[in-house]
Amino acid sequence: MENDSVIVKSSTFLKGQLGVIARRNFKKGTVLFSVKGPILSRPTKYSFSVNLNRHIDPLKADGGLDFGHYLNHSCDPNTFIRVIRRNSNLPYIEIVARRNIKAGEELAFDYASLEYDTVVKTDCKCSTTECRGVIHGFKNLPKHVVKKYKKEGVIPSHLFKIK
Repeated sequence: MENDSVIVKSSTFLKGQLGVIARRNFKKGTVLFSVKGPILSRPTKYSFSVNLNRHIDPLKADGGLDFGHYLNHSCDPNTFIRVIRRNSNLPYIEIVARRNIKAGEELAFDYASLEYDTVVKTDCKCSTTECRGVIHGFKNLPKHVVKKYKKEGVIPSHLFKIK
């Protein structure tokens, strides 16, 4: 799976898994791709929260997997998720460069910046200097990280209504 901007191939940091890799350089703030799909009332391992009771399943109209399915987690991500709600249309998300990204770099976002809680708790393997050791949801995100993300504007407003 690929387009002019990104390709799905072997993850650069998760052995035996696939990831979304940048095919060219991107500047901070660039929309890399969008994710649309069926809206679910409960989260899944691969869904994206658009509010507390609505989650986008990253599937294409033909039922095939979307790029969002392959977007991995990092505790120091190079992308963030922007929830788009327009009129009465179904919400969707945009994957946005959190910083400048170089060609060949794997795209990743912090699952805790979008999901209040995670469906599956697992050890984190991002290996960044910011690694928290465990992948978890927003409810367990350290206060200093919440403060940093809030300042950057990368956390959807529906998550702040709970905490």
